[in-house]
Amino acid sequence: MSKHLSDTRPFRFKQFSLNHHQSTMKVGIDATLLGIWADISGVTRALDIGTGSGVVALLIACRGSLCVDAIDIDDKSIDEARANFSSSPYSELLTAYHLSLQEYSHQHENKYDLIVSNPPFFTDGFPVADTRINNARHTKTLSHFELTKGVRQLLKLGGRFCVVIPYAVSKEFTAAAQKNGLFLSRQMLVFPRRGLSPNRIYMEFRHEQSIGLKTEMLSIREENGNYSPEFRQIVSEYYLI
Repeated sequence: MSKHLSDTRPFRFKQFSLNHHQSTMKVGIDATLLGIWADISGVTRALDIGTGSGVVALLIACRGSLCVDAIDIDDKSIDEARANFSSSPYSELLTAYHLSLQEYSHQHENKYDLIVSNPPFFTDGFPVADTRINNARHTKTLSHFELTKGVRQLLKLGGRFCVVIPYAVSKEFTAAAQKNGLFLSRQMLVFPRRGLSPNRIYMEFRHEQSIGLKTEMLSIREENGNYSPEFRQIVSEYYLI
């Protein structure tokens, strides 16, 4: 679903278009599915942590006509998000802040029914030369513990926190969330191709412990490389494959 980096045309969904050429992370399947998978029932206000180009915030706003605040530490990303918000049909519902989660949680008293994040993924690995990309991909500026601590402060009782991370670090992330009083209630394991191991997991956390964990599974592609019917069905309302 991502376009080639040299392609400067807007990325088009059925409900809106957006630019993602200045942001640290481009529009892709991870963010798109998060914006669609997050449960917006009963939500009046949401927060998108690490918004990038604003794609997750835009998807949530278009699904429920609800207010979404978005934050990012990268100045070029937040400038692009603001431009995307203002040119969308949901401009009055969306607000972008050039702040870290740590700063935002200290400066704002807002409480949210829903918080979403496509956060820095990697705790180790090989950093690239671009500092902006490193900050977006690695947990140096926002650890799993700091992320869930900030969410704990900003999430209403009864609210939901939805996140997408690599499957390989899901146990570590769940442990960090539990230390901050957030408990896993729902998850979706994502397989890049049918027959392979999962590489991503979408998780929903709440303040209270749930009785029984709801688990979904999704294969993005069939063994022959084509998009799977279940993936097409999930994105069909928003994206033209």
